[in-house]
Amino acid sequence: IYNFLETLSIKGIIHFDYEVKPITRIKIAKLLLEAESKTSEMTIIENEILEFYKQDFAHEINLIDKTFDSAVKPEFLVLNKDRRIRFFEYAGKDFSFFADPMLSLSVQSIAKENLTIRRNGFSFYGYALDNWAYSLNFYDNEESGNNLDMTKILTPDKGVSITAVKTKSFEYDFVNASVGYYWNNGAITLGKDYLKFGSGINGSIILNDKAPSFPFIRIDYKPLDWLRFFYFHGFLISDVPDSSTFRYNMVPGRISISDVPKFIAFHSLSFYPSNNISFTLGESIVYSDRIQPVYLIPVMFFRVADHYLGTGKSSATGNAQLFADASYTNPHLRSKFYGSLFIDELSLNSIFSGGNLSAIGYTLGAEIVDPIFDNSSLSIEYTRINPFVYMNSEEAQTFANDNYVLGHWIGSNGDLISINYKQYLISKINFSIGTWYFRKGKQELPVEQYETPYPEFLYGAKRYELGFTVRLKYQPWHPVLTEAYYSYIRITDELEGRTLAYKLGNNHYFGLTISYGFY
Repeated sequence: IYNFLETLSIKGIIHFDYEVKPITRIKIAKLLLEAESKTSEMTIIENEILEFYKQDFAHEINLIDKTFDSAVKPEFLVLNKDRRIRFFEYAGKDFSFFADPMLSLSVQSIAKENLTIRRNGFSFYGYALDNWAYSLNFYDNEESGNNLDMTKILTPDKGVSITAVKTKSFEYDFVNASVGYYWNNGAITLGKDYLKFGSGINGSIILNDKAPSFPFIRIDYKPLDWLRFFYFHGFLISDVPDSSTFRYNMVPGRISISDVPKFIAFHSLSFYPSNNISFTLGESIVYSDRIQPVYLIPVMFFRVADHYLGTGKSSATGNAQLFADASYTNPHLRSKFYGSLFIDELSLNSIFSGGNLSAIGYTLGAEIVDPIFDNSSLSIEYTRINPFVYMNSEEAQTFANDNYVLGHWIGSNGDLISINYKQYLISKINFSIGTWYFRKGKQELPVEQYETPYPEFLYGAKRYELGFTVRLKYQPWHPVLTEAYYSYIRITDELEGRTLAYKLGNNHYFGLTISYGFY
């Protein structure tokens, strides 16, 4: 639904603060109601899509409008509510509960070998009292075939924590949950979920959903139309053994050891001087060993707090980052221009003394809606991430979770340019065409950042990837989805072992997925 909301925002129909995702279902329902007041400015298909989404957010709309059936009863196998199927629902005024299974089967051809992906699980969400919300979704995954990618490195696919490896197959699971209290212009959430922050159609350099989801405490607050504050404190996986926790257990020959605790604090201020312009500044810090209460203060300046805790010693406490994000939309041209900047380990003293601002990444992009045909969009985007971004000399303080970077999936020392076109044929069917060119240099060593001459962009053994993909989606009802795709990808890599052997050279990929409960 975020793509639909961003399209309406580019056309000036609604005002959507795009930089933070996910947002609450209540907020989405308010945006749908805002769009409903301007249906005359929307195409026929956009009006049909709006009605389609209103079916899924009907209860949230009722919460906003305070319209309820006093004789509401629990219902199993809800099939008679237009285009919305649901396994169970109870939509009361003071308490509600909605539940569905999550089922998916994908059959693919990966470089001339068959791949089957099975997913199964369940999800539920609901509301309690006046302002409490809760949700959970869990699903188990199994991939089986000859060409398996168990690391998901250098792809936009979500990173995985493998639970079982079998002959020609492996398993992993995903679980996200949250409990939150919301009010008219804010929310406080305790959850485990994927967080995305910043601009980018093919990934965000600031905070992306590549790494496995992690637990967090989150605060959203928008006191004024032109100002928004966002903060979270997260609990990460370092994958760095802590030798002080080494111990034997009661099974002979077995030992136990824990990882070094790892955390992230993140906050931002977003400004909206007009409905067409947004500008965001923020900072984050990754630290380890133990929770520092100073980073639980949402309005704290993390960089200065790091200096306070470290008493001037380099890398004593944390790895800090600064970032900015901006966008401008022109409803008359139905276009949006955007950019993000990510600065890792900024040192003003180094810059003023003649040093370079090298550990940075940036994204620049543009999107136009209905460029030739109605109900379509065309975008072009470029991302460059210099060497040593997301890295740190302290292994437990890298900008990563479970060894997957928290930022853009291409990682450091690489760049990506992409062009994408999307088109709705009817409200239930859309297709997209995309092409990209991805370059990457060697995997850097932290010590190389302090050597002279300073390594240049894309230094070392290089990897090149050129790709083209076509996708067709059909969604007849909520939450049923069918998707088919074809991709051609050509990869060359000068570094042996970095890219899986079956991915090298020219390859073709096909796939068909049928799912229930996935979006």
